[in-house]
Amino acid sequence: MSFQHFIFDCDGVLVDSEPLSMRVDVAILAENGIRMSEHAAHARFVGKTFAAMIEEIEREHGVRFPADASAQKDRRLLELYERELKPVAGISEALAALPRAVHSVASNSPEERVATALRVAGLEPWFGRITTFEHVANGKPAPDVFIESARRAGFRPEDCLVVEDSVTGVTAAARAGCAVLGFTGTHPDPQAHAARLAAAGAQKTFTDMRDLPILAKTFL
Repeated sequence: MSFQHFIFDCDGVLVDSEPLSMRVDVAILAENGIRMSEHAAHARFVGKTFAAMIEEIEREHGVRFPADASAQKDRRLLELYERELKPVAGISEALAALPRAVHSVASNSPEERVATALRVAGLEPWFGRITTFEHVANGKPAPDVFIESARRAGFRPEDCLVVEDSVTGVTAAARAGCAVLGFTGTHPDPQAHAARLAAAGAQKTFTDMRDLPILAKTFL
C-alpha cells in the first residue's frame, strides 16, 4: 500500500524527550508530596497529557496541585530541551529517505513544546504542520488529534501512516482509522513494549528508526 501522508508523534519518536519529561514530572510530584520513580511515572503516564496525569494523581491521593502546575512543567522542560534534548537516533536519515518531504506531527504535548523540540533537534524542515491536544476536543487516546492532523494536511485518516511509541498514541491512531507503526527504540524494554503496541493496534513494530523507510514501503 502506498501512503499519501506520514504523521509522527513527537516525544519518543522524533526526539528522545521522555526521560527529560519524566524527570520534570517526578520533581513536580515530589514538590506536592507524591513520591514516584521516573520508571514508575514512565510506565503509568507516557503518552498522556500532563493535565491528565495531574487529574489522575489528584483523584488517587486527594491532593490539589497549584493552578500553574502545567505552566511550571512547560517552563522547566523547555529549559531542559535547550540544554539536553537530542533527536531520536536515525530519524534524520529516515525522514530523508521517505518519499514525501513534508510530514505532520500529532502530539499530546503543547504546540510550543513541539515546535521547540523540532527546532532544537534540527527537524523543522521536515514538518509543515503541528497538531496537538490544544487544537481538538479530546487528546489521545481519543482519535481527534489524528483526524484533525489528516484533515489539515488534506488527506483522509486511512490515507495516512502514523508512527507512534505509546499505547495511548497507537490507540488514538487506530481509532482514527490510520495505519500505525509502533516504535519501541526509546523504550527501556522494547520487546515487551512491542507486544503492548501490537495489542493496541500497531500493525508492525520496530526498534531502529533507520528501518522506517523500508517498513513504510512494504507495509501490508
